[in-house]
Amino acid sequence: MPDTNAPLLRWTRFASDPRGTGPEKRSAQIQTLCREFGFAVDNMQPPASLPRWRIWSAGLVARMRFGSRAAVDRPGPGLLGYRSAFYRSALARHRGARVLLWETTYDNLLPVMAREAGFRVIALPHNLESLVSEAVFNDPGYDPTADLTAEVRRLALADAVFTIAKEERWFLEARGLAPGYLPYYPDPALVSECTAIRQRRAALACADGTVRGPLLILGSAFNPATSRGMEQQLEWLAAMPSAGTEIVVAGGQTDVVLASHARPGVELLGRVTREKLTTLLEKCSALLIHTFGGAGAVTRIPEALLAGVPIIANFNAARDQFGTPGVHVYESATTFATLVRLPLTMPPAPQRPHEAEERFRLELVRLVNLGSAQSLIGDKAKP
Repeated sequence: MPDTNAPLLRWTRFASDPRGTGPEKRSAQIQTLCREFGFAVDNMQPPASLPRWRIWSAGLVARMRFGSRAAVDRPGPGLLGYRSAFYRSALARHRGARVLLWETTYDNLLPVMAREAGFRVIALPHNLESLVSEAVFNDPGYDPTADLTAEVRRLALADAVFTIAKEERWFLEARGLAPGYLPYYPDPALVSECTAIRQRRAALACADGTVRGPLLILGSAFNPATSRGMEQQLEWLAAMPSAGTEIVVAGGQTDVVLASHARPGVELLGRVTREKLTTLLEKCSALLIHTFGGAGAVTRIPEALLAGVPIIANFNAARDQFGTPGVHVYESATTFATLVRLPLTMPPAPQRPHEAEERFRLELVRLVNLGSAQSLIGDKAKP
């Protein structure tokens, strides 16, 4: 059995919060799985500040030692030096298993330094980051081709890669990698909450299995891909003659960013409490999701399905969920208009991906054992 006193080292920019944002939920899932497998997790903590001399000297050493492999996600010797000093300190202080869980896969430097320090590296990218960068949404001339190629090369530095979506796995396989697939499934605490919502929806359902309530649009409007999708749906709904259904929009800054779309029958709530969100999910007829860019809705959809809420989503938002019962996909305003008028029954609850989780566990144990063996060999070789 793995030694729970030998934690795994992990680098993620996000808190492990099962009720937080999408990235926070993914980090929570990974942490929970590792603990279920018998491994504690030691999160790398970046320093608030470092002396300027240390930043510059660390950057110079990294550039001399690793050459072009000493690359970070933004140019500048200051950031390179800060990251180099931070990574080296975290790797040196770690006293657990010689395995790094690499979630924030934004630069080459960490896996290069980790491998040099004797760590095995498991990459767990939350997305293909080059397809969801701000440049995708803010720069019409941006071409992600070069960034995507560089990202594939970064991920190839890892000993193992696990993607959150089937499409990413397919793409990386086409580029010569052999990634695993670890789909998102909520933390047990959130599963319990979703199950309770499902039970209350079942009590409210009509004889045909539908819940007759408002259409719910949910998301954070400060995310440009999300706000553009919300605006698209609201424009289509406004153009529909006598839709006859109340529309509720909830999420951070929705009351501000989408203020121009306010009209009778459309309620812009802004950020809501967890209790209010639970009520909205219990009473809505369907959840509408429309996203642009490459991220999709890989955390929101499984949770809504667990809660018994039908999904009406565009092609991009439905990434990783095509063919899933309860996920109704549209590619045009016409199909969207048809779906929002249909009485949609409560979908079956998705099953926990036990096989995918077991493959992740086996790979984790394999790399922990390899790291331990390598460390033992290194110790024996010392005079």
